Amino acid sequence: MGNVIQIGALALLLIGASPLAEEPFGVATAPAAQDGALSAVWRDLQAAMRADEQTVAACRTNPACGSPAARRFIAIVDGAKRHEGLTRIGQINRALNLAIPAQRDGMGTWKSPLAALVSPGDCKSYAVTKYAALAAAGIAPDDRRLVIVRDKARPTETHLVVAVRVDRRWLILDSRSLIMTESTGATYQPLQIIDHSGVRNVSPFAAGRQGR
Repeated sequence: MGNVIQIGALALLLIGASPLAEEPFGVATAPAAQDGALSAVWRDLQAAMRADEQTVAACRTNPACGSPAARRFIAIVDGAKRHEGLTRIGQINRALNLAIPAQRDGMGTWKSPLAALVSPGDCKSYAVTKYAALAAAGIAPDDRRLVIVRDKARPTETHLVVAVRVDRRWLILDSRSLIMTESTGATYQPLQIIDHSGVRNVSPFAAGRQGR
């Protein structure tokens, strides 16, 4: 019995130290090809997001700046920052779900946050803007991800959501819901994960239609 207890304790220690606990859904990942289409899109989008950050910074210095989208982004972030923890994240999720008109044909392009705030968009517009707003609200790079998933309720589509880590739990922010759910209890199959380190594959990516 003593050996069984020791083995069980060791297993718990190994599970706690597993790198799988560092990812939403507890999945293993491998870097995607740097010359792949999604990696190229993400590099271009990161450059556009950095340009947006400069515009937002300029508008914070001069509220009369010529970017209504930047002023709107600032208002959403500052409204969220009046709260803490889960409430702050929930405020961002709700505000941006309501701020972007839905493009329901699922054919929207990848847009930077400020571009997304002035035009209809699909799931990519919501998720990318939330990802940037979480950063502006103080969420560390290692605690937020973009995740391409297949929703088990809509198996013919792929969908983009945001995963954010709070108190060692990964919560999912979805443009289809104002309710945040834990990744382990969500009805998604993760396919690819995107963050400041690049694109990583969870499983061979099956192309599909990206919906709202």
